[in-house]
Amino acid sequence: MRWGRALVGVALVLLLSACGARYNPLFIGGGASKPVIGWRGCPGVDHNGIEEVGLYKWAKNGTADNPGQLLWHIRADKNNILSLIALGEAPTGFTTRLPLTAHLDSGTTYALRTNMASNDLVSGFLTFRPDQLAVGRIVFNSGKAESLEDYEGRDNEDFGCFTD
Repeated sequence: MRWGRALVGVALVLLLSACGARYNPLFIGGGASKPVIGWRGCPGVDHNGIEEVGLYKWAKNGTADNPGQLLWHIRADKNNILSLIALGEAPTGFTTRLPLTAHLDSGTTYALRTNMASNDLVSGFLTFRPDQLAVGRIVFNSGKAESLEDYEGRDNEDFGCFTD
């Protein structure tokens, strides 16, 4: 992945945090058949969507820059307007750089890193355990889990979406 660009995105997330954003917009939720990776977009803001996703087995001393062993990696062939991607799949317009061949153990911690295609590059990072991903539940902000209803009820400003 283009992690040099990701560092710029991390800087942007930190900038958003300084402006009042409490949470990173990246999340993973329990889907009916498999987990779904998503990006909480700001209402009325036109962005191009998820450009790149990496799934890692979280290392004991992992960091956002070096989370551990890469298990799955997809990248858009061109800008795509996607805000949801099923874990382990490559939607139309994406290329699988590394297929997901490992079974995810329920109690093991994993990390997701994403890059977004937009005018302002934004990247996301979080950690999760598959046992947190029941249908109707999501994990965001590096391990914070809650119901989808509670998550959707959060103020958009918590995610860096500000109105004029």
